[in-house]
Amino acid sequence: MKSLQYVSRTRFIGPAVAAAAVTFAAISAPLSAQTTQEQFNQANTSLEALMLTNQQLRDRIARQEQLIQDMAASIEHATLLTDHENSPFHELAERMMSSIEQFVEDDLPFELEDRRAELDRIRGLVDNPEASAAQKISMLIALYQAENGYGRTLETYETTMEVAGVEQEVTVTRIGRIMLAYQTSDRSVTAVYDKEQDQWVELSPGEFRSSVTRAQNVANGSLAPELMNIPIPAPEPAQ
Repeated sequence: MKSLQYVSRTRFIGPAVAAAAVTFAAISAPLSAQTTQEQFNQANTSLEALMLTNQQLRDRIARQEQLIQDMAASIEHATLLTDHENSPFHELAERMMSSIEQFVEDDLPFELEDRRAELDRIRGLVDNPEASAAQKISMLIALYQAENGYGRTLETYETTMEVAGVEQEVTVTRIGRIMLAYQTSDRSVTAVYDKEQDQWVELSPGEFRSSVTRAQNVANGSLAPELMNIPIPAPEPAQ
């Protein structure tokens, strides 16, 4: 009987233990898989954060490298400006000076005395070996701007000119760079400067006299701007 009971226990207890083992495995497997998934998610999140941080560092390094390049260029530029002997800006200043001198001589002959005096002053600076290239370029740019401004302005001024072989007081009127004319004080002589002939051309009596007088009044502010019939050269094709 004892043997029978022992065997019976063995038969019943064995499957029970096996079933418990299977049940434990069934319970333990999902728990293990869930833990692995959580670990993967955490690792993936960390990886994404590292990749973002890495990109931000790359961008910061790129900006710093660009800043270094800009600073180097600025230093090189400053060095060129302060190098009195070897700066290429000295050669540029000379070319600019020669160009504006030629331009004034070829331009309409208005206020030549004052304009030439300003050219002489800037020429002295350009020829001064002690003057910095930056100072030369700065003064030349101001000179170019002043000359350029004459093309957008009107003016009238009194001066003395030789008219019919006699020195007379005349009123000169300039409209931009399209007309330069003068009239004698008694309005008996009206002349306009012809660039093609490079000389003053006297107009026939009555021709444009009233128009030039009105242009004088507009230029000196005594008359409001208006359309005027003035003597100007015919337009030429651009070269």
